[in-house]
Amino acid sequence: MSALMNKLSAIRLPFWVMFMNTFSMAVGFYMMIPLLASYLLNDVMLTVTMVGLISAIRSFSQQGLSVLCGTLADKLGYKRTILIGLFIRSFGFALFGSVDSTPGLIVACFFSGLGGSLFNPASYAYYASLSTANNRITIYAIREMLSNMGFVVGPVLGALLMGFHFKYVSVAATLIFVFSFFFSLLFLPAIQSEQSRKTYTGIWPQMRTVLNNRPFRRFMIFTLISWSLVTQLYIAVPFRMNQLASDANIGLIYSCGAIVMVLLQVPLTKLGHAYLPPFSVMSLGTLLLAGGLFTTGLSGSIVGIYAGVIAFMIGQVFLQPMMNTMVSNYAGDEQVASYFGFNSFALSLGAILGNVGGGYLYDLGDALGWPALPWVCFLLFGLVNILFMLKEQGFSNHHRTQP
Repeated sequence: MSALMNKLSAIRLPFWVMFMNTFSMAVGFYMMIPLLASYLLNDVMLTVTMVGLISAIRSFSQQGLSVLCGTLADKLGYKRTILIGLFIRSFGFALFGSVDSTPGLIVACFFSGLGGSLFNPASYAYYASLSTANNRITIYAIREMLSNMGFVVGPVLGALLMGFHFKYVSVAATLIFVFSFFFSLLFLPAIQSEQSRKTYTGIWPQMRTVLNNRPFRRFMIFTLISWSLVTQLYIAVPFRMNQLASDANIGLIYSCGAIVMVLLQVPLTKLGHAYLPPFSVMSLGTLLLAGGLFTTGLSGSIVGIYAGVIAFMIGQVFLQPMMNTMVSNYAGDEQVASYFGFNSFALSLGAILGNVGGGYLYDLGDALGWPALPWVCFLLFGLVNILFMLKEQGFSNHHRTQP
């Protein structure tokens, strides 16, 4: 117990504030977003393709604009950018509860995503600036564990509030982000990147510096493809529930998978980092993502859906901390938020590919009378990406061994 207390006391105040922010924002986010597709399908009565399009708009505004927002964070400072993002996210989430038309929902998705595009690269860069090369993978694993704890709590609270009306979900999620705003304002110390202390060179030269990193450009393609699979979860589960005409609690399914992530996040992350090269860890994660979707889609029972979701979640356990650690390693000590912003842009393209392409495959499979079509495509897509990641790993090892 004394050893544990010593470890806890060694953690600096900024980490505690960021950990609290990560958990509270995850609760607010997962209260709404996993249930949004179900609300749009069952209450607003939109088609799967339209739900995919709206989800793609939110994902693009959150991740596609991160290229610019990450670069701004390196210049404005991480705390200031986090605060601006939290304020805008609060507005977007509040808007969800007051609109029910497609244009209004699109506007709400845009602003909620824009807030994330501001605070996400800045917060990841904040973690990177406080951590070291030795503890970074652990710090990101703890961050993901706290986010997954929010994934456990959020959908359950959202499902309870959804029993009254979706607007109550909106109000509760908004209040959580308002709390995070004031908590960060009062307790989060300001921190600047090394780049922000140098002479200002302009946004575009800074962005070109990141783009000139050829290995990082290839890395973004790999994360784009893997992320197109990650974004399937929030559509795949409600879609399969509708196909099976099941009244099982969707929030409980998500929370069950998230509990597995919370329990396994840190030990599996350390295990993968200790025994496998980075791209092998990402390949293992991608295999579990694709296999989990395949199991979810072809299973004819709720038990099979649970199994597919759990496999999918374990894939995220391996993928996300390693992906964030690799972005930090590519960035070095400068322009950290810019690198995270560019990677978020790649993830946004993956989200568009996953949401729109996935929605189209679901409808196409129904139209052709081949319901297995999307699930087979997801599996093949993941396997092709794994092949290229392992090839990149061999290419990197070859160059490191050259005299």
